[in-house]
Amino acid sequence: MINLLLAIHNHQPVGNFEHVFKMGFEKCYWPIIDTLKNFPKIKISLHHSGPLLDWAKNNDPSYLKELVRLIHAGQVEPLGGGYYEPILASIPPRDAKGQLAMMRQFWNDEAGFDCQGIWMTERIWEPSMATVLAENGVKYTILDDEHFRAAGKTDEFILNYYLTERHGKTTAVFASDKTLRYFIPFKMPEDVIGHLNYLADKYPNSAVTYGDDGEKFGMWPGTFEWVIEKGWLKKFLTLLSENSAKIRTSTLSEFYDANSPSGTVYLPTCSYHEMGEWAMPPKAIQQFETLKEFLTNSGRWEHAKQFVRGGYWDNFLTKYPESNYMHKRMIYVSERLDKQSKDNPEARQALYRAQCNCPYWHGLFGGLYLNYLRHAIYSNLIEADRMLDAADKKKERLEVVDIDRDLSNEVVLSNSNLFAVLKPNRGGSMIEFSHKRAGLNLQDVLARREEAYHSKKAATAKQGDNSSDGIPSIHDIGKTIDCGKVVYDPCPRYSFLDHIWKTGSTPEHEETDKSANIINLCHLNFEMASTRGMQTTLIARGPGNFEIAKTYTLEKQALNVRYELLWQKPLEKEIRFGTELNLTLLAGHDDGRYYLDGKNERQLMDYAGTISGVRELSLIDEYFKFALKISTDKDMDVWRYPVNTISQSESGFDLLYQGSCIIWSALVPKGAQELAFQIRLEFTDR
Repeated sequence: MINLLLAIHNHQPVGNFEHVFKMGFEKCYWPIIDTLKNFPKIKISLHHSGPLLDWAKNNDPSYLKELVRLIHAGQVEPLGGGYYEPILASIPPRDAKGQLAMMRQFWNDEAGFDCQGIWMTERIWEPSMATVLAENGVKYTILDDEHFRAAGKTDEFILNYYLTERHGKTTAVFASDKTLRYFIPFKMPEDVIGHLNYLADKYPNSAVTYGDDGEKFGMWPGTFEWVIEKGWLKKFLTLLSENSAKIRTSTLSEFYDANSPSGTVYLPTCSYHEMGEWAMPPKAIQQFETLKEFLTNSGRWEHAKQFVRGGYWDNFLTKYPESNYMHKRMIYVSERLDKQSKDNPEARQALYRAQCNCPYWHGLFGGLYLNYLRHAIYSNLIEADRMLDAADKKKERLEVVDIDRDLSNEVVLSNSNLFAVLKPNRGGSMIEFSHKRAGLNLQDVLARREEAYHSKKAATAKQGDNSSDGIPSIHDIGKTIDCGKVVYDPCPRYSFLDHIWKTGSTPEHEETDKSANIINLCHLNFEMASTRGMQTTLIARGPGNFEIAKTYTLEKQALNVRYELLWQKPLEKEIRFGTELNLTLLAGHDDGRYYLDGKNERQLMDYAGTISGVRELSLIDEYFKFALKISTDKDMDVWRYPVNTISQSESGFDLLYQGSCIIWSALVPKGAQELAFQIRLEFTDR
């Protein structure tokens, strides 16, 4: 007899589209429990993330009602976890405590059930998690058997459960079996049963755990047809029932309560194998793949793989500066909330939503590359900030603070309508520009950067291929990509990043000419010369002996930026000076989001082209109902183009709009020593 501990994890991120939630319930979550209830003797542990629970409560309460019925019948054990699916190790312990308590309270309220175990988001573990879990009453969680392999366990299979400890605090860990993760639901049900019968014969009275994503049962490419329509899930549960003499299903809590641990294990910082690979820089990934190929070809990979790992989750924060800023912006709000003398539950819930892990990283799924997921994070952070300001009765503030924790201060300019963050040590640029009513960070533009998969050739597997032996996993689906024209950005896509074009070069060359004719000033280190009221002046010395000063002034509905440049000697040749704005209205080709130029001509946000001698350009958003007028006090030339990235997803490669680059430039004649101009960004409601 083998105890089979089935654990399924269902999740959709905060900010995902309504139709995706609906499709998930129709094609995946409902079919799982509808099939399961026809096999009342089969038990599972089931985890739903908070975004799914919130959606079901508001849109499909009958789902929760049926789930509660299965819980009361003893067929389903709900697993806890961080309510809005954060990476617990990446958020402050006080927030981890709150998120765990929020999920526990939900199931207490809905089903009278006290969750003793949790789903560990992305199975991301570090040793301090033992302390966090134990201090919050968590008795057990599920990790992959790969975590145990990384700790040096060489057993054929990691069965039952183990204890782990930190600082004298103890919790238990179940190991999800890799064979089951790779077989379910991609191989034939008979193959899964064969593996379980092998375990029953060789390791009687033990327990094997399966813990993996529920979306594999209907939302991954090809799985709805295979698992639901063609009956894989029904056949699998039927075979489990028919083999109940050798395979007994139990919930995690049942096995935990009735059995002693197999021992104690100390697990290193770890996640599943692919996550460690994705977290590394592109060249490291390519070297890692070369090493794997060498070990595979020499027949040594199976022996070496438990000792060969990539990076870990936090490396995404160095791989992607946009992720790091978003993460540290979340920490900034968390600390503001923690400092308030009175509890602010609405602001706290907005903060917790902003801790949803998906937009902070990128692997096989779009994640960070999906602007609507990042927008959901910023929208919640902006809302939390707004509520904190209201509680503090602060209408405006200028704050000098190191938000991104690089030991160099940023400048925060905030009033009741706008929130801007300036980064002196990165070209005196603006790294956030948020419209509070809309809950939109217009500065949230992801840079185009190299990814390891840009150089990959298409795999031989074809999407949707299936045979009598099963269907391919998303890891095996063939993908094709043409990266011949991919452009990578030298700097993050901030605003008020400055450039000098020498004679014969124009802003249009930004996309095609990275020669010395373009001097990029994005790495200049500015100093704060003065701050007063809602105004700060940043000054730096640039190449070629010139001084540049930028004075940022935040008004009620506008941001003014005054430029003053002074060369020590008259210019020997004519040059062009310009600054780029990188702004997003979330969609590049949508009739409700567009440019209006000075002649009232309309172009969509993915427009590319130059207009000369203008002083005004507007961005219109009919969804958020505002207009952003960008104006100058002198005639300037404007070059615009969309910032598109190529990223991989579970179904292939996607060309994704991230924002629009708008470069304002002017000629500085030979013999000149000064240049001064102003750019004003002003919002009006529509």
